Amino acid sequence: MTAIPEELREAMLRFQEATERLQGSYARLQDEVRELRRRLEAKDRELDRSLTERARLTSYLEHLLESVPSGVVAVDPEGRISTLNRAAQEITGFGPEAVGKPFSQVFRFEDPAEADLDALEAVSRPVVTLNRGDGRRVLLGLRVSPLRGEVGEVLGRVVVFQDVTRLRLLEEQEERNRRLVAMGQMAAGIAHEIRNPLGSLELFAHHLVGELRGTAHEDLAGQVLKGLQNLSRITGNLLLFARQVEPRCQAVDLSEVVAEAAVYARSAIRAKGAILEEDLCPAPVRVDPDLVRQALLNVMLNAAQAVEAGGRVRVECASGGSEEPAAARVCVWDNGPGVPEEERERIFDPFYTTRARGVGLGLAIVQRIVAAHGGWVAVDGSPWGGARFTLSFPADRLRATPPEP
Repeated sequence: MTAIPEELREAMLRFQEATERLQGSYARLQDEVRELRRRLEAKDRELDRSLTERARLTSYLEHLLESVPSGVVAVDPEGRISTLNRAAQEITGFGPEAVGKPFSQVFRFEDPAEADLDALEAVSRPVVTLNRGDGRRVLLGLRVSPLRGEVGEVLGRVVVFQDVTRLRLLEEQEERNRRLVAMGQMAAGIAHEIRNPLGSLELFAHHLVGELRGTAHEDLAGQVLKGLQNLSRITGNLLLFARQVEPRCQAVDLSEVVAEAAVYARSAIRAKGAILEEDLCPAPVRVDPDLVRQALLNVMLNAAQAVEAGGRVRVECASGGSEEPAAARVCVWDNGPGVPEEERERIFDPFYTTRARGVGLGLAIVQRIVAAHGGWVAVDGSPWGGARFTLSFPADRLRATPPEP
């Protein structure tokens, strides 16, 4: 047997040692690969959890934003709307299509200068008038704040607002109520002083008409009696205005009360050669039907006096919209000359009238009756160019008054 050369033996030993080292390195490499794979799988699971958590947080924030009762609008640095929550859409009447449009183009304020976000941000809680797409005007109490990123950089602005139209109406009504209390006390004193002698004069005038019937002075006596009766009616209105209005509320359908008032008003409207239109939908509320009927009759008679021959008066009754789910509203329109905007605040003041022979108590009494029910009265222009009076009765604020024993 041939002996293996020493050099070849050493080479084979070195080769065997190298092979063993390679096998060891390969084993260690496999261990490292397994460890890296384990770490990678752990990182993947951690990333999945992070993404799931981020998605959950994003969904939570989106639902939170949609649930906020205030309108929230995010505007990017270029002045374009990037977010518009549900409350903002309901208050303004704008839909998701407003996203991407300039803020000043979508939010059409009555004063165009109010759409300047820089100016709005400088004012603490300004109140602005917004013209909605459906023609309605709403008062917005808003606040503009910068939208900042993680390191404080400005990413745009956030506009937060609420519809304060109803609140402003109630504040104005409360101010009118304070004025009415003072004037009512004065009116009560005057009416009580006049009523007793006036009753005697009216009785004497009745006898005088009987005595002079068939004579040349019969018409003159009749005019005296008519004047005294008119004065008695005015005195009665003064007393009604002066005393505390305490509704005896009961569950009724407001549309039926409106229909009853329309029966009395129709003759006066026909006497002017005008027509009365009715659009009455069921509107269950708790009110004093007698007081509400009187208030509605006053408003309808005002409309009858405003229109000319061939004119139109329309009365509508319906439950309120989504912004006032617990309310019922009555609207009385006419196509008369309307009420100038500068007079709309004063027409509910007692003794303020624009008619030559008017006393100025009718609308003041209307306002007191509606206010006693926790409601409010508003006047604006009608689609026909005349006036539109809206009487609102929020059912959630009414309280039933127990009958007297």
